[in-house]
Amino acid sequence: MKTELMYTNLLVLGNTELLNLFRFLKHFHMNIDFLDEYNKSDYELIITTSKYFNQLSNYEGLIFNIIAEPDNFITNKNVVNLFLNFDFEKDLINQFIKNKLWIFYYKSVEKHYVKFIYDLFNICSQYNKIQFRDVKFHKI
Repeated sequence: MKTELMYTNLLVLGNTELLNLFRFLKHFHMNIDFLDEYNKSDYELIITTSKYFNQLSNYEGLIFNIIAEPDNFITNKNVVNLFLNFDFEKDLINQFIKNKLWIFYYKSVEKHYVKFIYDLFNICSQYNKIQFRDVKFHKI
């Protein structure tokens, strides 16, 4: 299914091996800034880890909290915890690109953000950035 293209402005907040994988989502209709400190600019999505989350107390948009273990969930509104169950002994880039199922855990997220997430992954797949097949959401 084709998704209507949208220009997206993302921030990856922090500098970890997992966060740096998100550079592979970049395409013609997407800007990704990589920063260690939140600069209060207008982003549709901020991708980070719990280590940097305290910088986002005034941000009201969608946040991906990237986790490698399913025990570090953040339960704030409009925070979705993206569990990347990767084998750290193998090629992380290859696992990221070939990951067909993206699993999100959330407590409360607005419906338009759910659509945004589906559209984001569909568009990245259309640009052959990832081999996306499905997104699953689990309420915590």
